Amino acid sequence: MLRMPTAGTPYLFSDILAAATGLLFPQKSLRNFRNRLQDYLNVENIALVNSGTTAFYILLKYIVNLRKNKKQTQIILTNYTAPSLFLPIQKAGLECIVADISLQDFNIDADKIEPLINERTLAIMPVHMFGIPTNIDKIIALGQKYNLFIIEDAASSLGSKMEGYPSGTRAEFGFYSLNRGKNISTLAGGILTWKDPRHSKGISLYLNQIPKLNRLLELKLFIKFLALVLAVRPFFYTLLYPMIAKHKYSSLHDTFHSFAFTGFQAGLGAKLWNRAATLTQARIENGKQLINLFENIDGIQIPRSEFTVAYNQFPILIDDLAKRSELEIELLKAGIETSHLYEKTLHQIYWKFIKNSQQSFPQSQYLADHLLLLPPHPQIRNRHIKIISQCLNKIFT
Repeated sequence: MLRMPTAGTPYLFSDILAAATGLLFPQKSLRNFRNRLQDYLNVENIALVNSGTTAFYILLKYIVNLRKNKKQTQIILTNYTAPSLFLPIQKAGLECIVADISLQDFNIDADKIEPLINERTLAIMPVHMFGIPTNIDKIIALGQKYNLFIIEDAASSLGSKMEGYPSGTRAEFGFYSLNRGKNISTLAGGILTWKDPRHSKGISLYLNQIPKLNRLLELKLFIKFLALVLAVRPFFYTLLYPMIAKHKYSSLHDTFHSFAFTGFQAGLGAKLWNRAATLTQARIENGKQLINLFENIDGIQIPRSEFTVAYNQFPILIDDLAKRSELEIELLKAGIETSHLYEKTLHQIYWKFIKNSQQSFPQSQYLADHLLLLPPHPQIRNRHIKIISQCLNKIFT
């Protein structure tokens, strides 16, 4: 039985050739990829770095220099999100304040943000979890009311849209991830955007401080990409699973490294963007089919969204944990991997450092305890949806 991985961009042989070309002509490839992204996201100001974490860190460093009061050190974000976001906040000398989520869309509850705002608040960071756009307009309005910065974390929502606007482009600042588990991946990578061109000079000062990989290190990164090309294919994923499993994230990161986006990644990215619409549409359509499967099942909650969602992973909440375990086992037997993602909230993981960690966050706690993630990526076909339906019916009927 072949195992279907939980994530992964399917690569073609032509993608490998484009990546190799980027190794040989890095500057041309970088210019080309930036231009493609500007058109795709409909933004003018854009930069590329090695990760979404680095992109976030640069934006934090920049807004620290813009703050009117040095007492402003607090960043408000959702209590259920990637723990790695804590690292750039801490490295920038700032503090986390967390807000509970809404079980409507599994994102930050915008109504829970305003009570957390005080004289120490510097910015609000809405996270579009699982690829689902959050209610950004209400959060932007809070930023305007209290003169706060808004940074959109669209790391997992590349391809999602809100009323025609790509997620990550509504607020003044935004960033994306091109890491190996994201909607479109160049192995690693991050994109940062900003609306006002007057920010360009200041942001560039931080971008210019990021070191470039030497040719040997870039070649090693290229070889890792070649391994990823095989690893995301079900046949090789199954065959090589004992080795692949050793390289899966199994513990919290305690640091992050920054370096400039490389030529081979730019060559690869430009080529991938030839079929970005196709890759995105597959996630959208798979998400719709999964909604149809799960929306009327007693004991299961799914997110509701009025926006166009290119799901990074499809989240469901199962009330009965025994049934969640049974469904996981049945799906795995049928060759479909699932995930729990983060099994603790930020206030549990970093309770010593998050200023309001003593508060209660029942919704995010429930999500962390009951979440199951299904793969919606482009390698999921109608036959896989049927398999999921069969496993679901076996447990819940």
